[in-house]
Amino acid sequence: MSGQRLARRRLVTAVVASLSAAFVMGVVAAVIAEVGKRKPEFAVYSLVAISLSVIAVMALMLSLCARWWSVADEAAREAHKWSWYWGGSTGLALAGVPFILLHTMPKAAEALLPAHMTTSQAVVFGMGLIGGFQIVGYGLFWASWWLARR
Repeated sequence: MSGQRLARRRLVTAVVASLSAAFVMGVVAAVIAEVGKRKPEFAVYSLVAISLSVIAVMALMLSLCARWWSVADEAAREAHKWSWYWGGSTGLALAGVPFILLHTMPKAAEALLPAHMTTSQAVVFGMGLIGGFQIVGYGLFWASWWLARR
C-alpha cells in the first residue's frame, strides 16, 4: 500500500472513530440531560456531562485538524491562513453591523426579531450569526485565493 493511500486510510479511520465517539458521548449526555429534567437534583450532572462531551468532541476534532495541518502542503496552509484572517475578519465586521444597530437603535432593531425570542435565545442567535458570517467570509476568501492562483 502506498504511503498516500495508507495516510488516507488512517485519516478516514480517525474521522470515523472520532465521529463515533462524539455520537456515543452525545447520546450519553442526552440521557443524563433527560434524567436531569426529571430529577432536578441531577441537573448539575447533566450540565457537566454535556460540557465534557462538547469539550471531548472539540479535542478530537482539534487533533484531527492538527494531523491534517502537519501533512498539508504550503499552498493549502497559506490559503487557509489567508482566508481565516481576511474572510473571518470581514465576516466579523459585517456581523458587527446588527450588533451596532441593536445597541444604538434597540426599538427599531427589536422589531425585526421574533416577538417570542428570549434573551438567551437572542444571544445564541447572535453567536450563530457571527459564526455564520465568519464561515461565509472564510469560504468566499478561500475560493478567491485559489481562483487567483490557478
